[in-house]
Amino acid sequence: THSINHLGGYTRTESKLDFAAVPQIVVTKHKRLTTDTEKVITETFTYDHQNRLLVHKHKIDSNPEEILAQNDYNELSQLTTKKVGGISLGSPLQTINYQYNIRGWMTQINDPSSLNGKLFGYGIKYTNPVYTNASLGMFNGNISEIDWISFSDAILKRYNYQYDPLNRLLKGAYSEPNNSTPQNNYFNEELTYDGNGNIKTLKRFSKPVFGGATAEKIDDLIYNYQNGNLSNKLDKVTLPSGVANNFSGYNALQGTLEYDLNGNMTSHPDKKIKILYNYLNLPQYILVKGTIFDTSNTRYNYRADGTKISKIYDNNGLIEINYLDGFQYDNRRALGTSVSFYTIPTLKFVSTSEGYYNFDENKYIYNYVDHLGNVRLSYMKDDEGALKIIDENNYYPFGLKHNEGPILSVFGGTAYNYKYNGKELQETGMYDYGARMYMPDLGRWGVVDPRSQYTHEAYSYVWNNPIMFTDPTGMQGEQVSDWITNGKGSYKWDPNVTGPGNTPKGWKYVGPTGSYRINGATVQLLEEGKTFTNIDEVAVKGASPVTAGIVLSQNARFGLFAFLAVASWYVISDFVDTTPTQYGTRIDPMTYSPHTMNSESDSGDDKDVNGQDVPQEQKGDGNGKPTRNERMQQKKAKNGNQGNDGDNEYNQSAEHTNGARGSTKQKHQNGQARKNRDQGGEKGDRNRRRYK
Repeated sequence: THSINHLGGYTRTESKLDFAAVPQIVVTKHKRLTTDTEKVITETFTYDHQNRLLVHKHKIDSNPEEILAQNDYNELSQLTTKKVGGISLGSPLQTINYQYNIRGWMTQINDPSSLNGKLFGYGIKYTNPVYTNASLGMFNGNISEIDWISFSDAILKRYNYQYDPLNRLLKGAYSEPNNSTPQNNYFNEELTYDGNGNIKTLKRFSKPVFGGATAEKIDDLIYNYQNGNLSNKLDKVTLPSGVANNFSGYNALQGTLEYDLNGNMTSHPDKKIKILYNYLNLPQYILVKGTIFDTSNTRYNYRADGTKISKIYDNNGLIEINYLDGFQYDNRRALGTSVSFYTIPTLKFVSTSEGYYNFDENKYIYNYVDHLGNVRLSYMKDDEGALKIIDENNYYPFGLKHNEGPILSVFGGTAYNYKYNGKELQETGMYDYGARMYMPDLGRWGVVDPRSQYTHEAYSYVWNNPIMFTDPTGMQGEQVSDWITNGKGSYKWDPNVTGPGNTPKGWKYVGPTGSYRINGATVQLLEEGKTFTNIDEVAVKGASPVTAGIVLSQNARFGLFAFLAVASWYVISDFVDTTPTQYGTRIDPMTYSPHTMNSESDSGDDKDVNGQDVPQEQKGDGNGKPTRNERMQQKKAKNGNQGNDGDNEYNQSAEHTNGARGSTKQKHQNGQARKNRDQGGEKGDRNRRRYK
């Protein structure tokens, strides 16, 4: 591939593939300007007989080749060991061990109770929290307790989580189990919600700035929404009567927020922010107007498709950043001058699969990340050969950083500011997710969800469950997961697949969770193997959902349907395939209730989060034609009064029964029904199932 950037330079990628199209060597050549010296990155991949990635090597120009990762897997192809860094296979910088429970859910990234030379340990509990007074065991996939520890301070830290019946996070209770006062609540976060899923109140605590054993409440916020709290637009943030702002927390000035006609927040008085958006609803200009010490402006430039290519930040001096295909440049000028600290914008870093390469230090930096992709600890090998921790981050449940720690990453001190969910922290304190900016201090977005008619989220963040879900693009919350296909109609979700490089042999990489066009229908490939297609064709009636499942057809064509098992009763009709195999799975009732379980081909309940009708895309196979299932429905309706009971696949009477006696026709129909139940008769495939 070859792409030319807006400055005239280019990024060229050359891949050497095997006969299964699996990359063996990838060479990336890059220039910011046509006059620049070309940077050449060479990556080499080694796989086992199942095409699982074993060794990933990385080389920049003529520098020594670095071994980014060496992977080991168990019998289920779960990653069990990753050896990170170093120039020799036998001398990695760190060895990371992963453990899973019987359901395949991750339970450990190293052992937090015994580091044994590791820099970071992380433990996840679902059903068996240690502090049962702080959280209950969760059997639906929600995390009840997390432990972590770092080499820098060797203090074991813990969060216990509480949820409401809709799986929304109510409380994150912080503790230090080995402390003399373990449950000190230093970094607690507590929330309540309204009926629309918006945060109603938020309380946040912190370690006392001036010492002491009692947690200090730094936030006690009340969220007020427009139209008498009936809207999803935040109007203002207030404080309870008699409560004053804490300088360590959110500065609730009780100013009224403003929005444009597209629902984008244009003014945030509490933060002294005004925002101007472009035609893609992306921030183009952000003005922070405060005192002489905190007045700044930020200008963003994008490609036509919305990809950010540059940012200019002016605050008593100017910082210009170029984002060019993973290569990030930095140019800084002093206050009131046009003199740059660098002769030209300087290449600061390029991302790698395990962190990034720092061109200032000419060193590889490695990141420890948790199950959400949050960067928890960054380290490198110094000139003396010792490991050096250069950054460490602890987060509240909704992403705000703790105001403590032996190492604090201050903006401007480093060009690499990718933290929560692996997203870049902006000068405004927001995180850039691509389609939207996220405010971790408020736990919500400043821009309405561009897919809110399908996700039924307006400004709330990942259905208010940031412990389970992430939002990689700012478009839709999801769990990290990838899908593969065998090319014969079977699709499978594999939590161990992260790309073409570790796709099992005999399978082809499809992509991460999201919407795909498969056999003329829009199919949502969801996390944990959940999927649905044309959900309007499944008749569901009853009360609120409790559990759910997947119905997978046994024949070659892709016929996956989701159904909801409801508290009282349910009806499922008109399946194409009559011999489905049912696999039980958990579907979050908030995310996948009858009113939110929508794909873009839906025709029912097509309203936005405020109940307004939204325009619908054309249903069908992409050419304006109805899908096969829709044609069946139409033919069934057409022939419904002609004595046809619909057992025949196309709802048409067989030719040899035309004009036959009623008893003869009935015999034929009974035989046809038996044949359908047999899924291919006596010559059906070996996987067919019989049902009475």
